[in-house]
Amino acid sequence: MRSFKILPVVSLSRVATLSKDALRRLEWMDWYFIHGQNAESTCRHFSLSKSVFYRWLHRFNKYNLSTLEFDTATRRPLHTRQMTTPQSTTQLVCDIRSADPEKSKYEIQAELRQKYGIKIGYNTIQKIINRHAYLLAGSKRYRTKSRKYKIARVRAAWELKDKALGSLVQVDTKHLYILGIRFYVFAAVDCKSRYAYTYAYTSISSRSAQDFLSRVQSHFPFPVAAINTDNGSEYLLYFHRLTESLGIPHYFSRPRTPTMNSRVERLIQTLEYEFLAYQELLPEIAQVRKLCEHFNTKYNQERYHRALKYQTPYQYVTLHQEKGVQPFSI
Repeated sequence: MRSFKILPVVSLSRVATLSKDALRRLEWMDWYFIHGQNAESTCRHFSLSKSVFYRWLHRFNKYNLSTLEFDTATRRPLHTRQMTTPQSTTQLVCDIRSADPEKSKYEIQAELRQKYGIKIGYNTIQKIINRHAYLLAGSKRYRTKSRKYKIARVRAAWELKDKALGSLVQVDTKHLYILGIRFYVFAAVDCKSRYAYTYAYTSISSRSAQDFLSRVQSHFPFPVAAINTDNGSEYLLYFHRLTESLGIPHYFSRPRTPTMNSRVERLIQTLEYEFLAYQELLPEIAQVRKLCEHFNTKYNQERYHRALKYQTPYQYVTLHQEKGVQPFSI
């Protein structure tokens, strides 16, 4: 607490106009004068360095407490140096750089000299570029626009999973490394029947995903009514355009939420631990695709699922269709 040794009580109106930081410095000065102008004791009490305290002590004037405020006044001169380069030359440099953002100052200097007969230093050209931010090579203006067009990220309703055959098919991709060569295994599974399909590609492009979706439609014994994927780039562009042309709703999982695509994640785990771990893998796409076909047959027609009361997906689909239940449609 201040002891009001610097200012009498009647002058508190001047203190009320000070900022919080200035009041704290005024407290330093109050303490300093109360304790016999002992700077070392004051610094120790307020945990200050002596250089900081002495700087404010030398600025302090008890008749003008604004001296304890930070001086925010600008020191910029009224008249600053201006470039002597003609405006026409400056504009020419800007035009050349805008047409080719990667053209260096040396190339611009040579072009100005040879085409326009203008002699100018390359450092001057660099100053012109620096003064126009849009001319810098890393400017957002020149960054390649992403090919990802805006797509509404709609979330699938939880009820779609078990509503009907094909009501929701989950799709995901497994990165497979064989002797240093990378393959991409696309996987799709019907949430209700667990009917699945896998196929391998050498690239993870939206073209591959588009081809995979066409194969899924021809492989599944029932129509696909809706699809759920993660937010990977392979499920945009051509893949999404195909879903739109087919009238199939395309749902997206939330970022970093694999539980929203849990059944295809479980399919990939089965593919990896129950099948690929026991196969001799060769770095040939034809052999990997052959293994995927073998897995599709085993998974759909030979593997019993607890969720299906120990039926195979093929048996479940056959019994479901024999009951006369119509496939779900939107």
